[in-house]
Amino acid sequence: MTEKNKRKPTIADVAKLAGISPATASRVLSGSGYPVKKEVQQKILQAASDLNYKPNIIGQMLRGGVSKEIGVIIPSLTNPFYAQLVSAVENVCIKRGYMPIICSSQNKYQLETMHLDMLQKKQVAGFLLSSIHLDSAFLKTLHGIPMPFVLFDQPYGYEKTDSVTFDFFEAGYMATRFLFDAGHKDIVFASGPLDRHSRKQLFEGYKKALKEKHIRFSSQNLVMASSAEICDGNCEDGFHCGQCIGDLLMSREYLPDAVFAVNDMVAIGIIKALEKQGIRIPADVSVIGCDNIPFGEMLVPALTTVNQSAVETGQLATDILLGRIENKQVDNNHIILHPKLIERETVRKINYKVRR
Repeated sequence: MTEKNKRKPTIADVAKLAGISPATASRVLSGSGYPVKKEVQQKILQAASDLNYKPNIIGQMLRGGVSKEIGVIIPSLTNPFYAQLVSAVENVCIKRGYMPIICSSQNKYQLETMHLDMLQKKQVAGFLLSSIHLDSAFLKTLHGIPMPFVLFDQPYGYEKTDSVTFDFFEAGYMATRFLFDAGHKDIVFASGPLDRHSRKQLFEGYKKALKEKHIRFSSQNLVMASSAEICDGNCEDGFHCGQCIGDLLMSREYLPDAVFAVNDMVAIGIIKALEKQGIRIPADVSVIGCDNIPFGEMLVPALTTVNQSAVETGQLATDILLGRIENKQVDNNHIILHPKLIERETVRKINYKVRR
């Protein structure tokens, strides 16, 4: 028999090699917690390893009537923040015997709802959702789905709904106050379209800091790149969005003292666009981001930012969801994480007014 036609090992083969019944082997390998002696369990595991036996997960779910798949819907796969978040979700799922199905909505409401419909048809055990278009009508639809779900990442004001969110308002205020305290006066807010709760809340926090300094907000304080201004028509790519914003800044008569970017990838795009034009960061312009992705620390100069822990968000949201699925007590179902300033090298501290 050739290797190509070689029969896949079955649970009966494992049981025969271990010298126990197929039923016992099945219970042990399914992770059901069936009580057996430690030496018997070791025999079964060793036999499965020797035969390179892979359990039929679908079959186990059909027999047990319980899905071990978790749906995860995020806005983007290109932003490293979401890569960190998904990795944290996956780690928790695997440790507890679940398998995540990752879906990207590409920042499109229609694709978000299509993924949600697909996950329902697959009868996943539950799902995690970062929705950029969530309103009360859509929330009502979510609560009508017969499976548990947890909202994460975006700031939601629904206290009775399981969620792990972040205080974006505080982050926006914190970043802008830090720039003021560093001596900057002309500070712009840089973003893609203000079409989601997180960006709007960051912007509101930024405006609060301006108001405290008695600085009247004007259109010059906001640099917003739209999809039409991006050469490839996609402003949801944070880096290219930042490059576009950098070009918009260079088209002005004067550059600002500092830029607060809506996220780290946008900040990095801005920095690279300005550097190409001979602008020194932070000697000429200070830049601060928000997220604290690993790339920011690798950048030269290293990016000053506001930490929004993707790992903690993913872990906490998954713990809540699996607790609901397994009918365990959930002590805190509405978690709001708070920002922390990460000071590095892209913000210059000014002790006097610089003539430009």
